[in-house]
Amino acid sequence: MGLRIVILGAGVCGLAAAYRLLENDPKLDVTVLESEDRPGGLARSLTVDGQVTDLGPHRIFTELPDVQAFLEDLAGGELETVQRSSRMWLRGGWIEYPPKPAEIARHLGIGTVARSGLSYFGHKAARLAGAGSSGAESFESLMTEAFGPELYRVLVAPYARKVWKLPPSELHADIARIRVSAGGLGQMIRKLFIPEKGGRLTAVKQFYYIAGGVERLVDKLRAGVERRGGRIVTGRQARSLRRRQDRTWQVNATGPRGGSAIYTADIMVSTVPVGDLLGMLLPLQPDPSIERMRGELRFIENFLVCFVVNRPQVTDAQWLYFPEKDTLFNRGYEPKNFHQSMGEKNTGMIVMEVTCHPGSKIWHATDRQLIRRCLHGLESTGVLREEEVRSTLVHRIPNTYPLYDLGYRERLEHIWRYLREFPTLVSSGRQGLFLHNNMDHSIHMGFRAAERILESPSAPAPPFYTEVSRFQSFRIVD
Repeated sequence: MGLRIVILGAGVCGLAAAYRLLENDPKLDVTVLESEDRPGGLARSLTVDGQVTDLGPHRIFTELPDVQAFLEDLAGGELETVQRSSRMWLRGGWIEYPPKPAEIARHLGIGTVARSGLSYFGHKAARLAGAGSSGAESFESLMTEAFGPELYRVLVAPYARKVWKLPPSELHADIARIRVSAGGLGQMIRKLFIPEKGGRLTAVKQFYYIAGGVERLVDKLRAGVERRGGRIVTGRQARSLRRRQDRTWQVNATGPRGGSAIYTADIMVSTVPVGDLLGMLLPLQPDPSIERMRGELRFIENFLVCFVVNRPQVTDAQWLYFPEKDTLFNRGYEPKNFHQSMGEKNTGMIVMEVTCHPGSKIWHATDRQLIRRCLHGLESTGVLREEEVRSTLVHRIPNTYPLYDLGYRERLEHIWRYLREFPTLVSSGRQGLFLHNNMDHSIHMGFRAAERILESPSAPAPPFYTEVSRFQSFRIVD
């Protein structure tokens, strides 16, 4: 038997790491511990009254060649091409999203467009003349630069404020760099004349999907890990870590009904939230500054409010965006518009997303209150009527989105330096690195964690963390 490797978390990053390790060395002893009752993390599904939804509007798309090749091989020909369709509810009507200049002009009126153009070029001229803010770069400053003050105020700022529940001036510019749906006014205009090229896309026109939803890919990943000899243990949550004198790790993991088990590892990969990992490491190696920074890492929580309706289709779009304050939800999606396998023939479902800070008023709302408020918003925007609703469900997702405030990068640099002091422990993935990324990025980071272990089994962590800055540059191309 080879090295003993324990992976915390059976999301796509943890499963990809296990898959790549065993693919390259079947003699490795690989165990994946998952606190939930099945693998997948955010790449799982819910079934509501015969309708199926992913936990969020997943689509299968990547600009990473290694992940593209892997997904095509893993899916075994089951990937299907889907044409993207998205809408935004703005000032009492629907526009295509990402918006085109001509549609903005038609919907908002020529006066708003004229003011936006003058604002954009006036802002550029002022910047060239040396005027403008010299403060820290924020989401607001970067997007004002991209769209101009007027279009930023009308089109960009309301949605950012609604999703992140902070003034955009308090959000780091990385949120704008990572989420590049529209790109900016200049890019919107250029796209009218010059087609976008791969690697510079600001929005996808089509993507892949798989019958049954993204959990189908997780099932295939799980099967691949187990077929190669890996073990996936569900219902086991890591509670504490211990380092023995022989440099091995011991993980104390508890089950849902109490009781615990000890897992011994030569190398560990953690994909759990980095704050949870630090909570297990700090008793072993105390550091007051890291303890403080751990407490300052914040996440946005997400509610999925599901409405099953007595008609086969609610809208003709996959995504719906609601930037204005008059609706509780900020985004909706219709699973059957991703693939018809996601629901029964004569009924449909729409899922509304509501974000909030932990401990906020919305966080403490009851399911009934969330359903009533979302239903009011759906009726007011003409999406559906109360008498069409057949059944409902509220699903809460903790730690959904890392919150990039202005100081987040400095904190992460300190935390990553601290983690380097544990050479046989690699923290990876969306949660493990506090990075806002998509499923394909998480798979890639799982691969890189595995490859560093295979290359440097005595100390994989230091070389792995040299790649984190590259992971930070990953883009979410909506």
